[in-house]
Amino acid sequence: MASRSIVREDRGAVAVLTLNRPAKRNAITTAMMWELGDHVRRIQRDDKLRVVLIAGAGPHFSAGGDMQEMLAMGTLQTDAAMTAWQENLEVIERSLKPVIAAVQGAAFGGGTELAMACHIRVCSEDARFAQTEIALDHLPGGGGTQRLPRLLPLGVAYEHLLLGTPIDAATALRLGFVNHVCKPAELLPHALDLARRIAARGPVAIRYTMEAIRCGVMAPLEVGMRLERAFASLVNDSAEARAGMVQFFGDGRRPVTPTAGVKRRKRP
Repeated sequence: MASRSIVREDRGAVAVLTLNRPAKRNAITTAMMWELGDHVRRIQRDDKLRVVLIAGAGPHFSAGGDMQEMLAMGTLQTDAAMTAWQENLEVIERSLKPVIAAVQGAAFGGGTELAMACHIRVCSEDARFAQTEIALDHLPGGGGTQRLPRLLPLGVAYEHLLLGTPIDAATALRLGFVNHVCKPAELLPHALDLARRIAARGPVAIRYTMEAIRCGVMAPLEVGMRLERAFASLVNDSAEARAGMVQFFGDGRRPVTPTAGVKRRKRP
């Protein structure tokens, strides 16, 4: 059953998921993490929805995992909680529908891990990202040590994970960690505009582009190129792609056929 800790609002083809514990700086409990993953799973099955947008209620995105919950955990409970984080962040990362994080204020610990699992990050000028676990002599359990070195230069990732010093919005943009930086009041409108522009693209092409990128970056370039060729050929034969070509040549020009300009050999 859905709780009020995560609020879903469908805005046309964009599903907006809002972390809704502003009094706790949107700290995420284990139950919330499972619920977040369930939302994304359901959205995957809804053909009317094309893009997911994750935001936080109030002035902060998320302070990370709920520390009060974690303090009461033993070893096995902690392992179960980290399993929840890793499995459901992977659901977000593996989504064939783009997921955009709209980050304002603090995105600390698990908040940064959640943002990293999203495919595109947009933030406000007051946003700060940090894997703060080292400050408590801990280390991340939701993918911080694995995704950060894949998104930042390795030396930068080492330094940040060993110090936990927050990365401000301007630095995050310079490092390529975020795509856009906005004024706080413009964050959600800007993120929604981006989401709607992506949602206007063909869903088949979006799906296979997402899969080609995700699988390709895990493989040697040669393998990724072969995968791209296969997906491009598959999508090119779809009704969606054919309609796109018809629209492109809607000015009266005729598409060039594979045999155009090629002289046919006469039969003997």
